[in-house]
Amino acid sequence: MAPAKSNTSRKSSTQAPRSDKKKNSGPTPGSHRKPQGQQQQQQKQPGPNNEAQNKIDISNSIPLSLQQLLLNVFKAALLPSNTSFSKEKGIEEGPAEESQLDTKTLIQTLKSHLYNRDFESAFADASGELLRAYALRWSAARALGYAGLFKSLLGVLNQEQCGTQSEGSGRHHIVCIGGGAGAEIVALAASWRDLMDAQSGDPSDALGTLSLDTAKAEEEQSSPSLSITAVDIGDWSAVVDRLSSTVLSPNVPSSKSHPAPLLPTHYNLAVGFNRLNVLSLSEPELKSLYHTTQSPSSTPTTLVTLMFTLNELFSTSMAKATAFLLRTTDLLQPGTIFLVVDSPGSYSTLKLGKSDGSDAPQERQYPMKFLLDHTLLSVAKAKWEKIYSQDSRWWRRDATRLWYDVGEGAGLEDMRFQIHIYRRL
Repeated sequence: MAPAKSNTSRKSSTQAPRSDKKKNSGPTPGSHRKPQGQQQQQQKQPGPNNEAQNKIDISNSIPLSLQQLLLNVFKAALLPSNTSFSKEKGIEEGPAEESQLDTKTLIQTLKSHLYNRDFESAFADASGELLRAYALRWSAARALGYAGLFKSLLGVLNQEQCGTQSEGSGRHHIVCIGGGAGAEIVALAASWRDLMDAQSGDPSDALGTLSLDTAKAEEEQSSPSLSITAVDIGDWSAVVDRLSSTVLSPNVPSSKSHPAPLLPTHYNLAVGFNRLNVLSLSEPELKSLYHTTQSPSSTPTTLVTLMFTLNELFSTSMAKATAFLLRTTDLLQPGTIFLVVDSPGSYSTLKLGKSDGSDAPQERQYPMKFLLDHTLLSVAKAKWEKIYSQDSRWWRRDATRLWYDVGEGAGLEDMRFQIHIYRRL
């Protein structure tokens, strides 16, 4: 894969969504939303305009102790303490080799860049410390909100692969467009852990499902596996390395009900990161990203996610974003799920045309949802079906029982979002 080119569209795949993440999808800084009971499980039901077209249930959640382990992964991976970090082994006991993060100052700097929409400074040209501070502040909370959703979708994909109504197991390759900040990676690991624990029947059984049969290669080929490719235009490689290694580390603080690691190695996780501008990928690069050019024995792409990313792709270039969606359509196999999550309401409205009094066409506003449906359901007619849509949905954390102390200004937030899910026909 070629690295992203340095040009004016550098922010296209991830930078701009970061401002939405900060300002629009949760409480404003300093506000306090009171918890409402089991908030991680209570969410508004689809409104009347959505219910008729919703064909799947996305109300799953992961256990509270697993949510806490997910948060502990972010802290252990990204916040220096009395442990050191090894890319190969995750966190290790020993003297700290890194300077402490000044989270308060770093987060204030990030908020200033995002408020000014200076995405080059916030992400593309940001230091490693600034990117780690972003992940601590925003990615951890988003991972909590994503985990239940991913559990629902992976459960559906497992059932379809196994051809049964029971929660079977499958082999999945997931492409996370704009996923460099790590929320999708850790959330997928947590949801995969929950599904595999349910299948094995023992969350603490780290070796019980390993096969010692002589036909090991054949069994490995059919065993459950999850591979994740995060794609981003910024250089999030260090953050991805830290998080993906710590996901597999047994040294993360945990509970008896859900002991570390977040995902035992026999649950077969593979994580990769590609620094790319998805709006300018060549055909071979796009095929490689979706495993279209790989051998039949490779893990197929079963899920593509755009979490707080698609709106900025459209904003950067309507023509290029539409072309990217149509090229993706042609490369994905039937049954693949396409998940779009973005800020709700006016925050996802795009303005096209001009309003400067010239002879140019008058400025018009288009909701991102309209542009998405037009591309996938009208232009790519009969290639997608919409299986879920909701214009505004809340995920609320359990503020009374989750603990996340990573520095001043880096607390957890609730998340408000719109969600649209499609299945390739």
